[in-house]
Amino acid sequence: MAIDQELNFPWTRKHDNPQMPLIAMAPKILYPKSLEEVIEICAKRPANEFLKAAGSHWALSEAAISDTTFVETHDPNNMHSAMGRTLYDVVPGCLTNQFVDFLGAKHPLPFDSVNQNENEGIYLAHFETGKRVYQLYSELDFGEDANDPAGKSLAHLIRNKYQNPDYFGSWAFQTLGGAGGQTVFGALTTGTHGADFKMPPIADCVQAMHLVTDGGKHYWLERETNPEFLNIQITDDIALRNLYGDKKYCGNFDPVDAQKNFEILRNDNIFNAVLISAGRFGIVYSVVIRAVRQYFLHEERKLDNWQNIKSLVCNPNSELFNNINVKNLAATPVNANRFLQIAVCVTPYNNFTKNLCGITKRWNVPMTGFTPGTSSPSGRAERRGDIIENFNSQINAPLFDMAGNCFTYSPDPNNPNAALPPSFLDLASENSDFIKGAIDEAIKELENYANQSDVGVYLNNIISTVIGLLPPSKAFFDALREFISRLEKILADIIEKALNPTGNATHFAEILNNIAKTCFSDPDLDRREVGIIAWQLIVYIAFENQQGNLDFDAISYAVMDRFNYRDKSQQVNVDSIEVFFDATDTNLTAFVDALLAFEIRQEMAAVQGNAFVGYISLRFTGRTGALIGMEKFEHTAVVEVAGLVDAAGSKPLIDFALTVARDKNFKGILHWGQRNDQTADAIQFRFGDSSLEKWRNALSQLTEKGTLNGFSSDFTRRVGLEVI
Repeated sequence: MAIDQELNFPWTRKHDNPQMPLIAMAPKILYPKSLEEVIEICAKRPANEFLKAAGSHWALSEAAISDTTFVETHDPNNMHSAMGRTLYDVVPGCLTNQFVDFLGAKHPLPFDSVNQNENEGIYLAHFETGKRVYQLYSELDFGEDANDPAGKSLAHLIRNKYQNPDYFGSWAFQTLGGAGGQTVFGALTTGTHGADFKMPPIADCVQAMHLVTDGGKHYWLERETNPEFLNIQITDDIALRNLYGDKKYCGNFDPVDAQKNFEILRNDNIFNAVLISAGRFGIVYSVVIRAVRQYFLHEERKLDNWQNIKSLVCNPNSELFNNINVKNLAATPVNANRFLQIAVCVTPYNNFTKNLCGITKRWNVPMTGFTPGTSSPSGRAERRGDIIENFNSQINAPLFDMAGNCFTYSPDPNNPNAALPPSFLDLASENSDFIKGAIDEAIKELENYANQSDVGVYLNNIISTVIGLLPPSKAFFDALREFISRLEKILADIIEKALNPTGNATHFAEILNNIAKTCFSDPDLDRREVGIIAWQLIVYIAFENQQGNLDFDAISYAVMDRFNYRDKSQQVNVDSIEVFFDATDTNLTAFVDALLAFEIRQEMAAVQGNAFVGYISLRFTGRTGALIGMEKFEHTAVVEVAGLVDAAGSKPLIDFALTVARDKNFKGILHWGQRNDQTADAIQFRFGDSSLEKWRNALSQLTEKGTLNGFSSDFTRRVGLEVI
């Protein structure tokens, strides 16, 4: 059967401008459905075509862009079937007796109201790389009976062989990023991370990979050393060769010599090279990951300001990395915190001296709550739901009614459709209710302020907090009253568009752009001063509402995956970078301070003043074993700078952030999956000769010293991910 394909077809990424595809006419897009088809694509590649695998198109970088031909493991347009099967031929079909004995002797704790699980138990899941993160965490949570009606799973094997039923029940990822729409491999191979600072990123959960290289040869790659498994070999060579040495996988060899087209490699350098590699080695067909027993998380968030807490950021023993709320310490030991995110509002307040920030922490707790009216743990019904189709041919997996089809989880039982957005950019939607409320509240504050002769009466109000100790003049108050009428007109326009079902939807970026122009473009200094204050007030109110206090418990993935899948226009046309630092290096806080200072300069620039619409977020993670993983430090800090392209001040600030990150004195490492314009020399400086030499040696070994160059691209050549 011919491989599905599209010729001269648009190709774009999720966060690009939806009106302008990134590539208007991609020469060829292929949609393989099986290992045989992946091998055929690689074996039959014409000499003038170059290949690049892509998943759900969530990456912002050029790493997934091919010179000519794209290979889609999960069609983001849902027109072609995804490679999304959960597999049982290797796990458990090819596991060694020693490894199965090792697991059979263990008894994982259950997921219940007694056990405070954190990385408890060992379970293996084997799946094709077109499976999305939210699909896999839903399958793991549902348990083996959902995916395995024939009883082929590892849990069934252990029960039948050892009379040990303790592997049944819910399992989970030990850590995740902040969203689940990516394919699992697409997320991990670019270094995607969360803010679980006690753990390495998701890539380090991988135990084995099935790689198909240029020319069609395929490899089973497995860790050479694995102390967590007592270095017991996971898979049996004879069983693997019997499975993957079949003639249907022969590639360019004669079918009788199909064994020559398959090789097993247990080499840590090769494994850690392929693990994070920006797709340079080939197409990873399937992955085996280690899952842990399902768990509950407690999340708490509080507002502070950046200037108060920045001195604590570079000290991993500071109170920032401990629990927030004293009331929980009787049940939760100090230092039990596992997660730290600091979301910083780029727009200043208090006469440009302070910046709001939301500090979020999480720790493991026993299962403490249920969705009202059900026996389902909090978050499960809302984020996973029930199976509505045992096997869906589009995703080649069971279909859950809520996975990838739900609002961000809200702990408010009276408002199940409410979302708790994780960042300022979640407002970038067609629903303008949130920003309408912020503008309306700002107008009321401004009116109260304008109508008082004794401003001191309002020192406790938001506006007085935003302004700081500003001695207003009569001209200031005259300009303020005039400006209020301008804001009221903008608000009226927003409401009119929102209420008109045939009109054009008003996006957050459009609204903020209109306000910014009104705020910053007046040459009269008094009116301009009022405009800047109004802008800062609106942003302050919006950020405070978004990053205000939280205190709730829910199932792991409902807390970690905070993406709003019901908002189809969310976060489009976004520009973003992530910069990785040694978290103990004061360059980390100096970098953030430099960006905040840049924003002050651009807001205050006469007449041409602009404003950034977005956020700065600091997250922390452990070290990865991947040779070119950005999480190269024992205690790694990640600074994400993300803004809406349509806002005039977003691109200048992100460009400035890139300039600072590239400075060798700051030693910042850019994310492979986000905007990354580093040169080969810069990559060499960031990762060092030793790691890159090992990485390139692995590439040389699997590509016949670089002569099999079918997965080379403009991106990999620019950043030096080639055999040299």
